[in-house]
Amino acid sequence: MKTFKLVDLNVERVDKEKKSIEQFPLIDGLIINKEDGENHWLIEALVPKEHLSFFDQLQKKQAEVKVFVTITKKSNRPAQLTAAVKNIAELEESISVLIYGQMVTRKQQGTETILESLVKEGYTGARLIEAFKQKI
Repeated sequence: MKTFKLVDLNVERVDKEKKSIEQFPLIDGLIINKEDGENHWLIEALVPKEHLSFFDQLQKKQAEVKVFVTITKKSNRPAQLTAAVKNIAELEESISVLIYGQMVTRKQQGTETILESLVKEGYTGARLIEAFKQKI
């Protein structure tokens, strides 16, 4: 396993079909590459206590969400994970949130964007499949 400094944490919020990205101020954080061959990562984020209800709802739903993390330094490109909140520990003035998930490769990110744009352009069914194959 390899451990890295977590410098930025953003989580996708889905409210009644509306998606947005919620940015959390980090007090501290780390991210661990499990090196299990499946690209699993464990995140521990120390954030202000005011964000407890957001993470608590995610944990109760046991929902996987898109998590965007920046590792080591702010200038690095954010990495995307599909992850779920596994544990929350309340501290005096903050909370420690454990998030476990799988890193999405850049290739997967690109294909997802292509598919979304084709759907927005109105492609469906067999035409969508053919247009998608041509783009990738």
